[in-house]
Amino acid sequence: MSDEDFSRKSFPWLRAGFDLEGYVGALAAWLVGILLGIVWGPLFWIGFVAAIIILFATRSAERTSPDAEDLITAPVDGIVVSVGGAMPPDELRLGGSGWTRLRVSVGPTKTNGVHAPMDGAIDHVILETGDPAAFAAMKPDRPGLAIAFVSLESGSRSVGMRLATGGLGPRLEIAHEAGDAVRLGRNIGTMRLGGWCDLYVPSDVDVLPRPGQTLICAETVIGRFGSATADLFDREDEVETPAPVDEDPAEDEPIEAELVIDEEDELTLEELAGEDTTSEDDEEEDVSEMFARLRKEAKKIQDDE
Repeated sequence: MSDEDFSRKSFPWLRAGFDLEGYVGALAAWLVGILLGIVWGPLFWIGFVAAIIILFATRSAERTSPDAEDLITAPVDGIVVSVGGAMPPDELRLGGSGWTRLRVSVGPTKTNGVHAPMDGAIDHVILETGDPAAFAAMKPDRPGLAIAFVSLESGSRSVGMRLATGGLGPRLEIAHEAGDAVRLGRNIGTMRLGGWCDLYVPSDVDVLPRPGQTLICAETVIGRFGSATADLFDREDEVETPAPVDEDPAEDEPIEAELVIDEEDELTLEELAGEDTTSEDDEEEDVSEMFARLRKEAKKIQDDE
């Protein structure tokens, strides 16, 4: 997570751009269009359209992942199409039967980065080349698409991704290999000109996004391992409020006895004072002084408590 302060920047929203190869490729296509335009004017638009496509294919952006443990974040930019239980493909090698699939549609103008949805290591990667005839990935299961299967794990926790895009050109790349350690939100690949992403998470993860919601890769929280929505962002170091300690009622009885003073019961007061009723000194003791002393002792006991 970045600690950079954006308050001093004139354009804090300007965190997107194009890769260097995008600028070079777009410039080359534009120059080719100019040369074709010299031959015949309408041919210029061929180079112009090619330059626009190249720029969209190389669009990138900076992302800042949330600073919390055990989170799962969106691996790509896009719109949630569906959320529900589904069996992962065999290529992902995810064991068990309890899985939730989050299907995301990635538009051609979205950023091309594929980011790690969790902290851990890449378990394995499988790439399938596509058919050049399948240029647009209109459907996630269309034949001829370029497909990548990526699984990540950390101890007993794991997630899987199925990425699909058109088969024409270098559209889908994974920059890491099996065994590479990655952090949450790290860029691990590229998917150009849109496509599809199926993210498989354990069924005990409470998936937050709903169909129709727009996701921002490496920033939108999908869920948290082993946690419900209510305690998603609870800190482990949160101070717990100690339970109130019940007072011993046996300790209150002497105080209550000291507080209740019956002025008409001289025998009880004398017993509380620990005096002997048969003593001649007690018969000569002033009763008012005895009451004053007893009240003083009762007040002292209350202050001590």
